[in-house]
Amino acid sequence: MKSALKNKICETIQNEMDGSISFSKFMDMCLYDPDYGYYSSQFNQFGEHGDFYTAPMLGQTFAITLTKQIEQCFSEVRGNILEIGAGNAQLAVDVILNLYERNIYLDNYYILEKSHELKQYQLQALQDKLPIELFKKITWVEDFIDQFNGVIIANELFDAIPTDVFSSFENEIMEKKVRVDNQNFSWALSENKKQFDYQLSLGDGTFDFEYSPGYQKIFTKFARAEQMVCFIFDYGMDERQLFNSSRPHGTVRGFKKNLLTEIFENIGEQDITYHVNFTHLAFLTQKFNLNILGYTHQSHFLNNLGLEIEDTNEMKDHLKLLSDINLLTSPAEMGELIKVMAISKSCQASLNGFINFDKTHLL
Repeated sequence: MKSALKNKICETIQNEMDGSISFSKFMDMCLYDPDYGYYSSQFNQFGEHGDFYTAPMLGQTFAITLTKQIEQCFSEVRGNILEIGAGNAQLAVDVILNLYERNIYLDNYYILEKSHELKQYQLQALQDKLPIELFKKITWVEDFIDQFNGVIIANELFDAIPTDVFSSFENEIMEKKVRVDNQNFSWALSENKKQFDYQLSLGDGTFDFEYSPGYQKIFTKFARAEQMVCFIFDYGMDERQLFNSSRPHGTVRGFKKNLLTEIFENIGEQDITYHVNFTHLAFLTQKFNLNILGYTHQSHFLNNLGLEIEDTNEMKDHLKLLSDINLLTSPAEMGELIKVMAISKSCQASLNGFINFDKTHLL
C-alpha cells in the first residue's frame, strides 16, 4: 500500500509542468486518496495503540462537560447535532448517552464522515454501545445539511484540512512545493502565484507558514445553516503567535505511534497535521456574516463549564482519570495547546464556556 501511494504521488508530480505539486495536494493524497490514503485505508489510528489521541478518548470528562454547553445551546437552537469527522465515534457515544442521562431531548445526531472505513467502524461501535432507541437517532450524511438548525461539533477538523506551505523572506513570499528525486520527496521553493483571502500579518524575519484554501469551502457550508452554534476544537493559535521567526520551519508535522515523524516518510501510514490559524477562521466568520461567540484555551473552556468527573470505584481507574484530566487541562498538554472557538448563525447567545478568559480580542 505504502509503495503504491508513493508511486501514485510521484507520477502526479512528474506530470506537472514544473515537476512539483502544492503541499495541499501532497497532503490530500497522503490522507484522503480513496484507495491508499491514511484515513481511507485504515481505522486504527486512535489511542494508545494508534498514532494520536484526541480529547474524547481521554475518558468521559470532555464529553460530559461539553454536554453541559450543548444543553445551553439547545435553548437557542433545535435539538440536532452534526459532528464533522467522528473519528472512532467515542465522542458521539458519550454525548448521546450524557444527553439522555440529563433528560435533554436529542432529535437527530448526524455524522459527516469522508472515510468509508471509518464509517463502518463508527456504525459498529455505535450499535454496540448505544440502546437501539438512541442508535436510531444517528444518521450518516454525505455533505453539510442545508438549512441545518442545531449544534455543530468540529473536533480537530481544521488541522486535517490540506494546507499549502509558504516561506516568508522579509517582504517576499515564496511557495514551498513538493518535488521528487529518485523516489524521495523534498521541498522546492517556487514563485508564489496564489492569492490569500485576507491581508496576512507577517512578522519580521524568515520563516515558513501554513495557509489552507480549504477553510473557505467549509465556511461557505456553515453559512448555509438556518441557525447554528459550531464548536471548533483544534491545536492552533492566533496569527501573531504563528507567523514569526520563532517558528522558522512552520508547524507541519507527521505523527505515527504517538511520535513525531518526518512528513515525507511513512507515506499513507501516518497522520499529517499542523497548527490552525484562528485569525484566519475569525476573518472567514466575519466574511460569511457569522458571529464569534467566544475563543479561549480548552482548559478555560472546560473549567468555565465546571469539570464534571465520571464516577470510578477502583483506585487505578481514579488515577487514570486524574491523568487524563491533566492531559485535557494542563498548559503543557491539550489544555493550552488546543483552542476552542464558538461561531454561530442567527444566534447571539452568551455561552458559559467563555464566561472567563475569552480571548476573542486577540484574533
